[in-house]
Amino acid sequence: MKIGIDAHTLGSKSSGNESYYLQLLQELAKAPDNGNQYIIYFTLENGKEKIPAASKFVIKRIRPATPYIRIPLSFPLEFQRAKLDVFHAQFIIPPFYTSKVITTIPDILFESHPEFFTRAENFRFRILMPWSARRADHIITVSQASKNEIVLRYRIDPRKISVIDEAPRDEFRPMDREHCTERIRAKYGVGSPFLLYVGRINPRKNLLRLIEAFSILRRKSIPHRLVIVGKQDFLARHVMQRVKDLSLEEAVVFAGYVDWDDMPVFYNAADVFVYPSICEGFGLPVVEAMACGVPVVTSYGSSLEEVAGGAAALADPLSVDSIANAIEPLLSHEHLRTSLRDKGLKRVKDFDAARSAQQTIAVYHKLTGQ
Repeated sequence: MKIGIDAHTLGSKSSGNESYYLQLLQELAKAPDNGNQYIIYFTLENGKEKIPAASKFVIKRIRPATPYIRIPLSFPLEFQRAKLDVFHAQFIIPPFYTSKVITTIPDILFESHPEFFTRAENFRFRILMPWSARRADHIITVSQASKNEIVLRYRIDPRKISVIDEAPRDEFRPMDREHCTERIRAKYGVGSPFLLYVGRINPRKNLLRLIEAFSILRRKSIPHRLVIVGKQDFLARHVMQRVKDLSLEEAVVFAGYVDWDDMPVFYNAADVFVYPSICEGFGLPVVEAMACGVPVVTSYGSSLEEVAGGAAALADPLSVDSIANAIEPLLSHEHLRTSLRDKGLKRVKDFDAARSAQQTIAVYHKLTGQ
């Protein structure tokens, strides 16, 4: 069977989407040989180096990078040449396809929270996402919460949607804390102790309230800094300005985009991981932190409570006091940190990358009757 996979986000530093496809490709490369051939389509020059080596992989660059040409023109032309059995798209499926088409839609948060997206994103997604969801032969999503939303808003038959969990890479595991602390200090100039956030810097991630909650904790004389790892995104300037308004420039560290190899080190060096996002399709950083043995504070509601599975401290993402109150006991009581650490390590066993890849392969085979 010949399967095409749209991997255009590789090398884009796009956080969740890039992680999803990198993990999928890594597991497909390791999966037992079942006669499948995978054509991996990338667009960015540095995306090619992210694709693991495997005899079953054919790597091909699709140009141009812009989706306004790549999706409606470049991919349909490629379909005529490649004669694929299955094409696995990211969000938007191309027109004029000749194979079975799967799309991964992690979430449709622009429907419930349009304020967190640009006008261009809202316009594009509101037209193309329902069209893609209805035309695709099958949809993969990453949480039951996302599936319920897609079924409800787009009136999709739930049997057409598979929930396949995301999972942390093998590199995310407990490591020597002292070594990790020294490595972070030497390479990034970040000393312990610190609270950690990982993700894009945009309004949906709720960083304004996190910074305000951190300000409350600083007034109670906690010695911790807040380290924010991730690239700046939509309306990031408001987050930077809030740090200045609260005179927290010395206490809040913006580490920017961090190389994949260093991410497990950051988690292991942190005292607490805080992810108070207002809404998520899954929330991969939560399980990455759990896999590293870091106690987690996250939000109730959306998919985050589902993913946490009782192994994280939960806060109301719309309440600064609630976020501060969820963090403070973990900083003061080691036994609480240890308890959440143990619960997280147990919970993360429920997320298995190899199993998720096999479930994805099963979808490919089901669509083609193999």
